[in-house]
Amino acid sequence: MTLSVGHIAIFLMPERGHVLPALGLVAELVRRGHRVSVPATAAFTAAVTECGATAIPCATTLPRDLPASLFEAAKLALAEAESAVPQLEAVFRGDRPDLVLWDVAAWAGGVIAHRLGVPNVVLEPFLVSNAHWSLAAEVVPAREFGPEAIRFFTDVHRFVGSALPEFTAGARCRIALFPREFQPEGRTFDDRYVFTGPCLAERAFQGTWKPADDRPVVLATTATQVCADAARGMPWRLVTKGGVLSPAHNVETHELVPQPEVLRHASVFITRGGMAGVMEALHHGVPMIVLPHMTDQRFHGRRVEELGLGVLLDTVTVEGVRSLVDQLSSDSAISARVRDMQRMIHRAGGSAFAADVVEEELAR
Repeated sequence: MTLSVGHIAIFLMPERGHVLPALGLVAELVRRGHRVSVPATAAFTAAVTECGATAIPCATTLPRDLPASLFEAAKLALAEAESAVPQLEAVFRGDRPDLVLWDVAAWAGGVIAHRLGVPNVVLEPFLVSNAHWSLAAEVVPAREFGPEAIRFFTDVHRFVGSALPEFTAGARCRIALFPREFQPEGRTFDDRYVFTGPCLAERAFQGTWKPADDRPVVLATTATQVCADAARGMPWRLVTKGGVLSPAHNVETHELVPQPEVLRHASVFITRGGMAGVMEALHHGVPMIVLPHMTDQRFHGRRVEELGLGVLLDTVTVEGVRSLVDQLSSDSAISARVRDMQRMIHRAGGSAFAADVVEEELAR
């Protein structure tokens, strides 16, 4: 089959955990000769253009930090989509894509694809749901489905034109940016779900990093002050971001951490547990201490712990960090399980396989 190149629009929620795991797919589609357009806020324009795609300017309504509740985050996603559609619909009417890819939280992409009559594919940066395991049921249990939830889903129906499950079901397929083995009840998902693993790309826009010495490296992107205090006097080097009071000589602080560069050298990753960070850690074979902030991060941390890839913590202390860093960096059973998942991620196919799936849909 000879495949002609196409114009592909990719809509991503303008948040690190949604943009970064898809950059490898963007870059791979560009490498294969496709013209790729990605709506992007100022914060992510460099990331998109570095991949060779065209960044379509778009303002965002999202706050700097997302709330802990996924239900509250979903309300922000609706407001974001309602703001994005009038900014972007005319752009894509004037430059009609052949295929739309949209992050499952970037509903503007699905709405615009429907209005233009363009086929579409959903990108899944979260754990996915079916009759055997449901993220939605975990987020909004039936007993909590009260007037506020009813109002929200009524507003969603008005905006997207149907109930949310029917809206997403209109996509030709769903590309999950993690391996099937990480998904609860993963074997029960049919071939409408394609588990490609993360689609990672080089991120020169974040800068470079190399270890200053041969000490083991611990990366912490949350609870940074506690982790910095824990690192004092320890035989490892802590790399972290943000302000730290009176850091010890073995603590590096950065305004922006080039996470993949550090993970290449890390022995432990202390993280909130977003899917993007979890997959980057496992891609590099690094066990985790997960300190969740959002509901979905707790599910990821629970899955990390179930699979023996790290530890889920509700409370973090200096002594707890020291003990767990020592345990995770020296436990051969944990190391073996992390290496197994690393192989599963690499075997899933990543950007190349995801691009194959997109090209198959483009050719239909």
